[in-house]
Amino acid sequence: MLLKPMLVGLLVAGAGVGVRVAALPITQVSLPERAEARSLEVPQQPRIAVDSLTAATVARDPFRITRRPAPVAYDPLKAGQPPVPIPSKPALTLVGIVWDGGMDPTALLEGLPGADGARVARAGDTIGSFKVKRIERQRVVIVGLDTVWVLTVREPWH
Repeated sequence: MLLKPMLVGLLVAGAGVGVRVAALPITQVSLPERAEARSLEVPQQPRIAVDSLTAATVARDPFRITRRPAPVAYDPLKAGQPPVPIPSKPALTLVGIVWDGGMDPTALLEGLPGADGARVARAGDTIGSFKVKRIERQRVVIVGLDTVWVLTVREPWH
């Protein structure tokens, strides 16, 4: 009951505001003074003979706005080949540590790529793309392939 008069009042108020804004703007708007026109001369393209549409297409490549060749050469043989797979990270295992009082410790490692079986390594050794950083009493730190391995000696089950 009271809803209809409220809606009519809002409609009349909205129409009044619309007429007011259309007739007299709320703020004064003026355009800035015109500056001297800059000359934007476009260099003329050379005229091409009418009988050569191929030459016109090559001269004005419609697919390149810059009119320059692509930065990367297209090679259909490379496009058809699958990407080179990223080598998986090996499962390195620390078999044992020879601790001679910490003077020159040696570690026995398994799972290094290119090495069958266990491999003896000292601190500072580089094996393939892996580097043995530290050999401590109970663990070995190896860095390579954007990964840091901290290997500990596994005790056999009794």
